Amino acid sequence: MGKSRVHGLLRTIPLKYLSLMVLVVQNSALILIMRYTRASVPADQLYLASTAVVMSELMKASACVALLHYSGPTHQRTWHRLSSILHRELVVNWQETAKLGVPAVLYLIQNNLQYVAATNLDAATFQVTYQLKILTTAFFSVVILKRSLARSKWFALGMLTLGIALVVLPKDASTAALQYLMGGTAEEEDVGFEDTDKTSIGNQSNMTGFMAVLMACTLSGLAGVYFEKILKAPAKPAPELVNTKMDEENAIDMDVRDKAASLGVGMAPSPELTSSTDKDNVAGKRSSLNASAMEGAKRVIVVNHEDDDDDEENDIGLRDAHGRREDMVQQQQQNQLWIRNLQMSLFSIALGLVFAVMLQDGATVLERGFFANYNALTWLVIFTQAIGGLIVALVVKYADNILKGFATSISIILSSIVSVWLFNFSLSATFILGTAFVIYATYIYGL
Repeated sequence: MGKSRVHGLLRTIPLKYLSLMVLVVQNSALILIMRYTRASVPADQLYLASTAVVMSELMKASACVALLHYSGPTHQRTWHRLSSILHRELVVNWQETAKLGVPAVLYLIQNNLQYVAATNLDAATFQVTYQLKILTTAFFSVVILKRSLARSKWFALGMLTLGIALVVLPKDASTAALQYLMGGTAEEEDVGFEDTDKTSIGNQSNMTGFMAVLMACTLSGLAGVYFEKILKAPAKPAPELVNTKMDEENAIDMDVRDKAASLGVGMAPSPELTSSTDKDNVAGKRSSLNASAMEGAKRVIVVNHEDDDDDEENDIGLRDAHGRREDMVQQQQQNQLWIRNLQMSLFSIALGLVFAVMLQDGATVLERGFFANYNALTWLVIFTQAIGGLIVALVVKYADNILKGFATSISIILSSIVSVWLFNFSLSATFILGTAFVIYATYIYGL
């Protein structure tokens, strides 16, 4: 009874709101759990961030392969089809795969910097300052994609910068400023902050954390814009997504008409052609056109007779100018998102193993093992980070930027509240004011 009620409740929630709920949970949980696993244990008992990033990319790659396998109709979910897709996209189209090397390197460094920031900053401050990636993304969008931003967006970016500046303002400086404005003394308030600092979890260096966040946001903005440019580039239609049950005669007829129009040959006998010689010439051209079109059709159309008896209704659907069903074209576009993420993950795995694991932490791995100090929470961090990019893809597909901004705002508030309870985090007046600016700026930018 309980499970059926939960399933019934989930079905009544629109998919865009459900995806946003998952995004809120993922954003909040990732920062909080990452902070807890990095700050609640001694330095010699920390798990290696480099191996965690590699395992996260491995999980993401596995998820992309699974999504590609289950993307098609039930009768087409075969290992042969999956292997054909992977071979075509990763081997045959290796030039397209090579383009993903740049954002893969940027994301790899960014993910490692996230662990550095989570080690040195409390969860609430990390969550708020990480919104600086909105500013860096906007900057690279203007520079690389040549976009023009409205005045409201520039206003939102300015407010975002001001809010983050208030959040990262040192506590002693913010306290002294507030006490000066209120006409009091700063000594009494400083005692309170010293007490709260003693109860904080873990050793942290705010400067190191802020620099890690700044670099991570810069790399995130550059990689995101570069990835968007690649995604929106015109892609060649996949052979497997050409309609396999399209009528050959219609396809040939379409090709003949196109070529006839280019050669100035009509499809119906012209009344001006009175001589038999002219008619024979036109007939000869038509015959050559039919032969050429037949060869072209054989190259494009793949007839799958094995599935004809399974479901004749699969052939019903709107077609585009090339004879492909529109729903299959949409499926191809969705598959491209998983393919691109898979390509980046493979690059990140290879580069992460070589440069991060072997060169940076090779001695530690040889001495203590690849999974040294891993526990259940470590695997939860890895899993949460792996599905983050896929969840964002679903939100972009089923929701919009305004709702995504709301989800980010709720995540900031939720992380701040939990940080007070879990990490004894103290909410200063400047932090609250700066957080309000960041939340409002996020909302304005999404309009």
